[in-house]
Amino acid sequence: MRLLTLKIQEPLPGLVYPEMAVDHGPDEAARRYRAVAVTTLRQLRGLADTRFRLSVEPSDAHEAVRFWLLPRLAEKWQAGDGFFRTNGWEIDFGGNAGPFEIQASGEILCPFLGSRWVHTALLGLGRTTHQVIGPAIGGGEYFRAHAPDSPAELETRILPELPVIQTSEHWQQALDSALGPALKKAWEEEA
Repeated sequence: MRLLTLKIQEPLPGLVYPEMAVDHGPDEAARRYRAVAVTTLRQLRGLADTRFRLSVEPSDAHEAVRFWLLPRLAEKWQAGDGFFRTNGWEIDFGGNAGPFEIQASGEILCPFLGSRWVHTALLGLGRTTHQVIGPAIGGGEYFRAHAPDSPAELETRILPELPVIQTSEHWQQALDSALGPALKKAWEEEA
């Protein structure tokens, strides 16, 4: 089992996408944030043998995020011991690192990070490479994974750069890309 942690901000107006809020208002910025987060998670659906951990900020907002997010990802969820499961998903909202052979973190604002991309990135992790790093266009990272029990002397694999949506320009570029219809659909659902 693998663990993929994604940080998510409670998507309230005035708390997310400050640059977009200046251009389009805080309500529209929050709507776009929610659309990007939902699109990213939908892109990751079906990632086999993976638990998604949503690290919610602020820390007391996990219930609000859960009630907003889970119905947008699937109609029915089964609650387990600290996690929620449905076809193609296993999500928790915090916990220990546990017995996960691979631990990864992803950027919730990078909807180009899909399940096939992650699966391919993780091939050989722990056997031929110690860690995988995905640099974001413009700085930062959209993905990082490591196998805690693998020898540290194994090589690090660097993935191609991907964009992270932070500004109105990034938003428009994503809408103009192949991902545009999925992002637009999520944006319309957030109306």
